[in-house]
Amino acid sequence: MGYTRVKICGITRPKDAQLAAELGADAIGLNFVGGPRQIEIEQAIKIAQDLPPLVHVVALIGEGFTHKNLLKVAQSDLYEHIVCLQIYRSARSHPPSPGYYGMSRAFWPVLHVSCREFAKEVRLMVNELEAESSFPCAVLLDTATKKLGGSGKAFHWNWVAYAREASEWKGLPPIILAGGLTPDNVARAIRIVQPYAVDVSSGVEVARKPGVKDPIKMRDFIQAAKNA
Repeated sequence: MGYTRVKICGITRPKDAQLAAELGADAIGLNFVGGPRQIEIEQAIKIAQDLPPLVHVVALIGEGFTHKNLLKVAQSDLYEHIVCLQIYRSARSHPPSPGYYGMSRAFWPVLHVSCREFAKEVRLMVNELEAESSFPCAVLLDTATKKLGGSGKAFHWNWVAYAREASEWKGLPPIILAGGLTPDNVARAIRIVQPYAVDVSSGVEVARKPGVKDPIKMRDFIQAAKNA
């Protein structure tokens, strides 16, 4: 197993994105879903345009991302920078494929983990996407929450280990782990879950300042993840 990739999500400022890249982040996340870290397309362009070419830009989108916004993205300089889509769905909807949004990009759906049998939900979701000829490059596992977006809390990581031991994850995409990760616990999370990548937002922010990243926390998180 190679080193674990790191995505710094909820970026709202160009200088935070540039520092994340300098510190070794593999990807940054730009939030178009909602919440205090949501940004406008013009702001996203300023963040993305000065990043090194091998730092991936991930766009967080959901059903509320309207056709008007899609057209605006497709006609802007942002579209060429977007490498992957992180797709959120409401609790009662089927996971939409990239074709649903009219955006031809690699993608991963988000599953909010709420029980030990979560792998069955992932398999159902992947099967639905395969039926539309869309296979996700990964699945992001986050803690169950009543709202779209991140929870800032961890779920039971051992559930993933149990699913692997029981071969419940066989044939499913790689895991991106999110939810409650911090510089202090990310190494332990990686040892238990063995994810392809980890995704952090609030865990590397200045206290009570959503979207404002703390340089020391970002440095410590990235080092801990890649040394795990």
